[in-house]
Amino acid sequence: PPRVLVVTCNTLVCDAAGGGSGGRAHGGAWGFARVLRLEHAALGTQSVDEARGARLQSPSSTLAPTMETEAACCREQRMVARLRACTAKPASSNASTLGTHAITGGLGGLGIRAAEHVLSGASRVLLASRSGRVVRDGQGLAARLAALGARASVVVCDMADASSTAALAGCSSRVVGVLHAAGLGDRGLLIDIVALRMGVMFAPKAAGSAFFSSAPVEDVGGVGV
Repeated sequence: PPRVLVVTCNTLVCDAAGGGSGGRAHGGAWGFARVLRLEHAALGTQSVDEARGARLQSPSSTLAPTMETEAACCREQRMVARLRACTAKPASSNASTLGTHAITGGLGGLGIRAAEHVLSGASRVLLASRSGRVVRDGQGLAARLAALGARASVVVCDMADASSTAALAGCSSRVVGVLHAAGLGDRGLLIDIVALRMGVMFAPKAAGSAFFSSAPVEDVGGVGV
């Protein structure tokens, strides 16, 4: 039977003891694979993430003998997703409350909802938007933006442009976290989307994540894609 294998590098953090964060630019590939599984189940799409520096296993045996749709290979272990009861408490830190969180795509519905949530514990948020204004009417977004008050600032930033992304990373003295919600939507199934349209949709997501990760700032806490 046909099989599509999507291989990424260091996208997931599977070694909690080792610290660090996952790769940012490859995160969209996992979302792409999940859409393939929904729209084209016959392709048998599977995702596997290899730790940085590891030797890639043979594609025919990467997920064998299991038939898991997603797996992560870390050191000599192969891990799959499972839901478990968690009793551990997260480590307390003042970093998230003292610093600034940047939210790309910040003037969309997801961005503003995230800002409302973040401001319940953070001191300030930067809402980055390519247009710098709320463009969707009839959803009450402008009123919700105004309700955020002085702790929310709007900045114009095109995440698909390296210089614009670097300017966002440097506009605050202490960016402790980033929610990367910027992106463009498109209608149609994957099979109907040509390469040009795919590039337009993925540019602000994948390129923006990579640009922000390499921006010349010292105190970026993390990037979520």
